[in-house]
Order: sequence, then C-alpha cells, then structure tokens
Amino acid sequence: MYGTAPLATHQTVSNLGATPINYQKTDFVEEIHRLTGEGVDIVFDGVGEANVWRSFKALRPGGRVVVYDFTSFLKKGQLAGGLRYRFRGLLKPAWHALRAFFSPGGRRILPYSIQILKRWKPEWFREDLSTLFNLHRDEKIKPLIAERIPLSEARRVHELLGQGSVKGKLVLICNP
Repeated sequence: MYGTAPLATHQTVSNLGATPINYQKTDFVEEIHRLTGEGVDIVFDGVGEANVWRSFKALRPGGRVVVYDFTSFLKKGQLAGGLRYRFRGLLKPAWHALRAFFSPGGRRILPYSIQILKRWKPEWFREDLSTLFNLHRDEKIKPLIAERIPLSEARRVHELLGQGSVKGKLVLICNP
C-alpha cells in the first residue's frame, strides 16, 4: 500500500502500514511506477477534479480508481466558487471516467457517493453500511480519530477539513 501525504504526516501513513509518498515534492504517478513497475491495482481518490486523471495514470492494466470525495471543492471549509465551479468540478471527473472507458488496458474510474447510493439504491446502501459496521465491530478496521468535536462546533469541522491538515476522522458528538 502507498499513501500520498505531506511530509508532516508520513509517520501516520507508515503506522497504518503504507509507504508514504510526499505529493508536495514528488510526482506521485512517477513514484508509483518507479516503486511498482506497472502501477497499482486500485486508487482511492478523495481529492477529485483534476487529480482523478493523475490517479488513473497510476493504475496498472485492469486497475480501478474509486472517486469518493471532492475535497478540491473546499476552500477554508466552504464550498468554493459557486454553482459554475461545482458543475465544472463534477463534469471534469465524468469526462475522465468516459476517457478511461475508451483507454487501453481495461482501467476504469468509478464514482462512489454514499449520498447518491442511499437515494437511488437504498438496499446497496444498507449492505455497505452493515459491512462497514461489522468490520468495525470485529476490529478489522480501526478508524483513526483525529478529534471529537461537539455538534455545536460543526462549522469548525468544515474549516479544519478545508485546511487539509486533519490526520484522521473528525467525529461530531452530541452537545452535552
């Protein structure tokens, strides 16, 4: 496993069992190919927009990019740029997915949105959520909790996410 992260979080990436790659100083696509030869089987891309195609280039033949988030939309915890920017931000990954479909090597870009899944395929949503909870219960996955924050401070959570400096998950707790 490999994890792209700034130098300050490399120890966290290593502790999770992955080889860290400093995306701020190194072209992660070139580094993946240097380390693996032909690329990786799967990339989980939580950045979105232009990064999706770069993630695609890191794949070996038959590999997949799962796009699950678009943190590139956040600027200081706020959605950036208005409706036009967001539309372009959704259109670009769709264009990349279409390009990937026609690219050689059977590589694909697959979007995953839990909100859309819940609305369009509620039975799949329940199955995914049950699987996730079971993995957590059985301690097969252990989420890295950065901080527990009262619900009344939800705005601060978005600001922290927009800064891109959070190491782990932010958990909202009910107000006392």
